Amino acid sequence: MKKDQIKNWAGLPLLAATVGNLIWGFSNAFTQVALTVASPSVVLAIRFLLAILVMSFFILSGKEKIDFRKPKLLYLVSLGIVELCYFYCESYGIVYTNVTCSGVVLAISPVVAIAMAAAVLKEIPTRKQVFFSFVAVAGVIMITVAEGMAGEIQPIGILLLLGGCLFSAVFRIINRSICGIYTTFERTYMVLLVSAVSFTIMALIEEKGKISVFLSPIVEPKFMIPVAILGICSSVGANLMVNYAAERLPIVRLAVFGAISTICSMVGGILFLGEPLTVMALVGAVLILTGIWQVNKNGENS
Repeated sequence: MKKDQIKNWAGLPLLAATVGNLIWGFSNAFTQVALTVASPSVVLAIRFLLAILVMSFFILSGKEKIDFRKPKLLYLVSLGIVELCYFYCESYGIVYTNVTCSGVVLAISPVVAIAMAAAVLKEIPTRKQVFFSFVAVAGVIMITVAEGMAGEIQPIGILLLLGGCLFSAVFRIINRSICGIYTTFERTYMVLLVSAVSFTIMALIEEKGKISVFLSPIVEPKFMIPVAILGICSSVGANLMVNYAAERLPIVRLAVFGAISTICSMVGGILFLGEPLTVMALVGAVLILTGIWQVNKNGENS
């Protein structure tokens, strides 16, 4: 297939959404390795600093360019801020609940996004798409519950997780509304820039402004290798892919791909942690794949 044919291939956005979410799904394992060396704020700060350096290289080399003189600049900046708020709500929501509870609550994110897209962007899903979106959500819940319930659940944790669902939906709405103005690269760059600046400030405050302490983990291969993978593959690669897909797919079709991350988490636990494959988890995976397939089946006509 020639370059122009690949670029115009109707299945390319679906492939980009799939691969991007696959990368995000397996990123948790690398995060856990890096966290054995440094705190979450330091891991996130260096991860996003590395990502923004990679993105800036493309600008300096002349392969990409950014024009922030376009209209709706505030929307572009808010895209990064909303993503930051999602990170905060998700991270601390998990702290104040447990894996099962957080997985179940966050599973409704696609439904919230679809509802907001219908109300704000007038992207009205078909009944079939709504039904199979719930099928995918049911699959996520089944896999999450199959992992077992443990730990204390506090009301503040539930509220934070619900906030995460809301911010995830708002991000999709803003991203979709400005994709005709700002390119995939520009939108991805802004999200990574806001995250890099914010998490670096948080990390420096945590380390009492000592830059040498902040940068000390980068000499540890156990830290730098997984963080490099996270920064380049997850933050840059996956974000570019999903933002590209957001230009070409309505939210109802794109949102359900997030459920792929749950399958990746399950597979990672089985392959690397020796966790058993339960019947409930297997049924959940089938429901997720069925939901994604049916929501996107003949999607060009919906």
